[in-house]
Amino acid sequence: MRRWASSSRVAASTLALLAVGGCKAIQGAAEGTPDAGATPSPQASAMPAPLANTPTSSPSATVIVMPEGGPPPVPFRGDVPLAPDTLAREGVGYTLSAVMKQADLSGAPRAQEVNLAGLDSARKKTELRLAIELAPSRMRVAFLGAGWMLPADTELRARSDRYGHVVVWPGGGAYRPLAPGTLRALIGERRFDVAPITSAEVVLRDEVGKRIGVRARKAEVATRAAKATFEIGRMPDLGDGGALLCRMLLDLLNAPPSTPLCGDGEFPLRAELRWTMRGSIAFEVTGMLKREKVDLSTTTLLVPPPSAMFAVGLFPIAGVQASLSPSELAAFRTGPVEMPTVPHGNGDGLVVANSSDQVRMLHVDGIPVAWVAPGAKDVLSGLQRGRYIVQLRTFLGESFEPPVTQTVPGLIQVGGSDAGVR
Repeated sequence: MRRWASSSRVAASTLALLAVGGCKAIQGAAEGTPDAGATPSPQASAMPAPLANTPTSSPSATVIVMPEGGPPPVPFRGDVPLAPDTLAREGVGYTLSAVMKQADLSGAPRAQEVNLAGLDSARKKTELRLAIELAPSRMRVAFLGAGWMLPADTELRARSDRYGHVVVWPGGGAYRPLAPGTLRALIGERRFDVAPITSAEVVLRDEVGKRIGVRARKAEVATRAAKATFEIGRMPDLGDGGALLCRMLLDLLNAPPSTPLCGDGEFPLRAELRWTMRGSIAFEVTGMLKREKVDLSTTTLLVPPPSAMFAVGLFPIAGVQASLSPSELAAFRTGPVEMPTVPHGNGDGLVVANSSDQVRMLHVDGIPVAWVAPGAKDVLSGLQRGRYIVQLRTFLGESFEPPVTQTVPGLIQVGGSDAGVR
């Protein structure tokens, strides 16, 4: 996937940079205790698949060629702790703000009691924001906001001499290496299962104009899991850092990390990932700041972080976990609307049940308000009596139920005979 320089050049050009201005600091203990007894995902694979060769075609652009000189990166293994990392304090780097956008979400119904201000506040709180730091040989990505399946302030880190990623628990006290092919399970299900890596076909296109002031070229990538359209930009002094961000998105496609997508100094400005069966999700950079060496710090980019302990368990996943407080959910409406009583014993709340074998996100009026573990059933409290547009879907959007007009009190269920009860 990348143009690699010799190991001596990587050591000489490595840098670190401050977190994005305005982003919340990573503080506090990790959420819960790693859970080693969790059931395996239905999409799990026992061992990482071998990295496949990557056929490339390009009717209108030059193929990125990997030069001779340096050894290929070594893949991470999830069961092997990492040695301490070091970085030099030199050079420049970039901080990026970005978002992930879920597709085909249905908004609120047209009704007098709908509180647009309350919905807008909830939408901002649950926006899928990313704070990204890029250096010539390192990357750090922090998951910000309440809309992610992962605990808020979870991090991903990567380095140019290794394939895969390292997930860092909130607060930086624990980490775990991730083999290539793990990110879909991590982001979509809070798991560390390794999906099979399949070959990727890359077609490079011409320039498509500018995004956030940066000229972009287009590229298309196809694997067995998905087809994706990328807009690739270029910034001086970025080195291999942007390629690490490309690797992150390629991992969601189950593509080999060596896929020749981003060249030296290049990085993805936007990517739309369309799953083979149905559904899609998009990545988009919304802002960028260049950092000079006077601003730099090494600790935020070390892989693994200093003093972090190797974790052998999983992120806890159980029950129905709300993304918003009861008062924030109540603000979806200006007041209650009288509804007929539904005999489900749920009082004034919404009973949410997941009889499928996948984690599902509950969207109310287009906003992710909770995630629901497989086999879970519980009451989501806070929504006022009335009608809402409700949908249960996987986080990445590759599986979903049709949106329904749902009354509260009531029951919404997926994978059982009561699915769609209103």
